[in-house]
Amino acid sequence: MKKKFLFPTIALLLLIVLASITFAPLAARERQFHLKGSLEASETHDVVFPINHINLTGTGQATHVGRYTYLMQAVLHIPTSTATQSATLTAADGSTLILEGTGQAVVDDHFAWVTETLTITDGTGRFAGATGNVTIERVVDRSTRLSSGTISGTIVLP
Repeated sequence: MKKKFLFPTIALLLLIVLASITFAPLAARERQFHLKGSLEASETHDVVFPINHINLTGTGQATHVGRYTYLMQAVLHIPTSTATQSATLTAADGSTLILEGTGQAVVDDHFAWVTETLTITDGTGRFAGATGNVTIERVVDRSTRLSSGTISGTIVLP
């Protein structure tokens, strides 16, 4: 009776050890960092109805990035208040995150509440090979084209 119980137990333990040896290095190589911070920005517009080309320049402070600058170019479809965009987030040390995504705005006479949903497609410096996601939520004063808001997300490094 002991032999019948002992063999499956040893086989199961060997399988667990083999799985941990095989998969542990994969998990150890990838590092995730939560991104959370603030953003202050100004934007310029070039409108040819129904499209608004937006260029945004901003600065902020975020965890795992520190002080940063944010440059974004968007093509906004005015009737739907939806946009496609590309952006670069540059840390104080010159390392960059390259982002692509979409934006959605809710607009009234004075303000636009903008949510940008971005995917990190690459990076340079300490962010080389980065992936992940970023969400920016900001309020734009339509008369001054100044905005402020928050940035959050996850940076995944190889």
